[in-house]
Amino acid sequence: MVAELLLASVIVSLNPCFDDWLPQWLDEDTEVVTTQTHGQRLEAILLQEPDSVVAGSFVNRSLRLALEARVKLVTLPYVTTTEQWDAALQQLGQELEHEAQLQHWRSKQRRQLQRFNLQALGEVLVLMPNAYTWGLDSWVAHLLQQRGTKLSPLMGGGQLLRLSLEEVLLTQPDTVILEGFSSDYARAHDWLWHRAMQDWLAQRHVVEVNGAIAGCSDLRAVDYLKSISPDNGAHLWGD
Repeated sequence: MVAELLLASVIVSLNPCFDDWLPQWLDEDTEVVTTQTHGQRLEAILLQEPDSVVAGSFVNRSLRLALEARVKLVTLPYVTTTEQWDAALQQLGQELEHEAQLQHWRSKQRRQLQRFNLQALGEVLVLMPNAYTWGLDSWVAHLLQQRGTKLSPLMGGGQLLRLSLEEVLLTQPDTVILEGFSSDYARAHDWLWHRAMQDWLAQRHVVEVNGAIAGCSDLRAVDYLKSISPDNGAHLWGD
């Protein structure tokens, strides 16, 4: 028992998306400390005496610098293509010394993603709060195109674009993906309730991807595609 305790390691998650993901492939001897436990506070993180801290690309600069001076900080970068994703996971596995376990998870994810064929969705437009959409250089656009979708011309170059109501209403996509909207009132959702927008949506196939999945679309790519796939009982807007 003493030997097992000595071998156990502690990894702190610095991103809510990692909280559920890390335990999926790390072995049982590794304790994962979630963001809810430490609340992104330096003192609370150091109190865990972590062997490693796993962060995403977007971390408060002062917190990052403070952690780098005291613990091993490993960053999973923002990616936009499958090739970048594979390279990022390989690097993460090596730095955490759990390469085999992570590659096993990645192989499983790859097999699951290959089962989806989304050609039946036709032309697709993704809409987010405040009328944002993903650009062609984003992970979501790459993910959708890989599975056979045709993207709306509004999803132009770059990673993130903001659209006007007029631009949206002049397009004719077959499927609209509403990504990250909530049932709670928010001013960022107001444009969606415009009468003209409601009439426009009524003429389209509309599906929803909830915020928890949309915010972790690389780690939860399978769940993302399940949310919009006709073969998996996709949740229609307004159901």
